[in-house]
Amino acid sequence: QQQQQQPKQQQQPQKQQQRLQTDWDWRVSVVVLLQPALILIDHGHFQYNCVSLGLCLLAVVAAVQERHLLACVFFVGALNYKQMELYHALPFFFYLLGESLPPSLTSLHGWTRCVVRVSLLGVTVLGCMALCWLPFLTSWDSVAQVLHRIFPFARGLFEDKVANVWCCLDVAVKLRRLATIPQLAQLSLGVTVLSSLPSCLDLLRRPTPQRFLFCLVNVALSFFLFSFQVHEKSILLAVLPVSLIFPWCPRAVTWFSAIAAFSMYPLLAKDGLTLAYAGCTLLFLQVCSVMFPASGPSSNLFTFLGVLSAVGCLAVHGAMAWITPPPRLPDLFTVLLVGWSCGHFLLFWLYFHWLQFALPGKSKTKME
Repeated sequence: QQQQQQPKQQQQPQKQQQRLQTDWDWRVSVVVLLQPALILIDHGHFQYNCVSLGLCLLAVVAAVQERHLLACVFFVGALNYKQMELYHALPFFFYLLGESLPPSLTSLHGWTRCVVRVSLLGVTVLGCMALCWLPFLTSWDSVAQVLHRIFPFARGLFEDKVANVWCCLDVAVKLRRLATIPQLAQLSLGVTVLSSLPSCLDLLRRPTPQRFLFCLVNVALSFFLFSFQVHEKSILLAVLPVSLIFPWCPRAVTWFSAIAAFSMYPLLAKDGLTLAYAGCTLLFLQVCSVMFPASGPSSNLFTFLGVLSAVGCLAVHGAMAWITPPPRLPDLFTVLLVGWSCGHFLLFWLYFHWLQFALPGKSKTKME
């Protein structure tokens, strides 16, 4: 009887862990599918970001499951569908490189295996890229035209009113008058790379699946805040990886998702999506509060900051709805909305960096 009871006792923790895994799986799925920003842009503003984001999500899943070649195929597909997937390129590069490096730097066998794995990854990426670009390789003019459309430097440092650092800084310092477009492109490139490197180097040193997800968040936010020619819709590239870290910081993910939708309100209002914006955001907040009710000592601070943030958002919405801006400052409330959103994104960028660097251990075990 004791021998029969022992297997049953061993199976109980496994069943509990499977139930917990299934529980978090459906919660993360709900968060991704109910993202108000993605719903409003793809089904109200009518774009197809869900295709590239879906391919990127498949690449993330394949990478976490150690199917690295398949991850390369999916990510190359995402990148060639929408060039803004460059926001996620650095985390994929450093994670796959870190996974390929040998545990011991003095092991000849380990370095041989590393070279083989990196070569296979490189061949897979180049082969998929060549297949996607094959229709345009008929002439150099065709390639140049595609590259010109992919990287529209002539449009300037940022697009319209976007909640990033350059747009907010433009209120006080007119960078576009002080420097040429090539100089601004170099400046934004340098700041973006420098702001992304700490997270990427930490991932290279300790390549774990959980750290990979946080690196995707941090680098995407770095690109949104500091890169060249950013559009309001580019925040969707940060929304996707933020949704995937819901099990570790559900309140922060809920809060970030609401601010992401809020930051695009001027664009949504132009499309007549004010009512849809309110409905999708409130539904998302209600569902998240049901899935993870606030409790415990740490929730008090988040509740206070969340209420303060919500009051600011409602005040901006009220001003835009019922107060006429001064004739000399027709975009006053839009600029306030952009600045309020950018302040949130900067704080989230710092917070998510802190969470990544605070992750324990160096083991390469699969994420539970």
